[in-house]
Amino acid sequence: MVKEHKNTSVDLADVKCEIGLDTIVFEKNGKKVEFKYNPVYITLNKTGNAIELVPKNTKKRTKAVVNSTEKHIINAIKGLNKEYVYKLAIVYSHFPITVKVEGNEVVISNFLGEKKPRKTKVLAGCKVEIKGRDIIVKGHDKYKTGQTAGNIEKATRVVGRDFRIFDDGCYIVEKAKQE
Repeated sequence: MVKEHKNTSVDLADVKCEIGLDTIVFEKNGKKVEFKYNPVYITLNKTGNAIELVPKNTKKRTKAVVNSTEKHIINAIKGLNKEYVYKLAIVYSHFPITVKVEGNEVVISNFLGEKKPRKTKVLAGCKVEIKGRDIIVKGHDKYKTGQTAGNIEKATRVVGRDFRIFDDGCYIVEKAKQE
């Protein structure tokens, strides 16, 4: 039984695209999304207003890389049209937590009564807003936006205490909705 090569094509609509050796950069209205792909398994060709993904062989691993790269391209195009939004809730029962954005860092003060504030980075291309007890993370890159939200959640992880009692922290309550 001979497997056949299946070329996949993704329509770019009105998004500009530059293909490098192992990176793809998408641009629209001054917004940029960039990600790396694996050139060992696939070749990318820009034909007209579409990107064609050409697998180099018929193995399972290559098919997986083609499908993943296709989804990355689709997510990048969607992200340039509408921002991805993650919502986090600030929860505390013992000490009131104060969350502030300072430059490219989120500073969490008075977490479980700690004197030293906890800090986490905001990845490039993401915006963090704090509205009352909600933290809203927005960005055009789905993966960087999700990682920033995850970093905020991880910064308030409770270690060495009973998590059923100490439920304080910042928790993701809504994932990757597009506005």
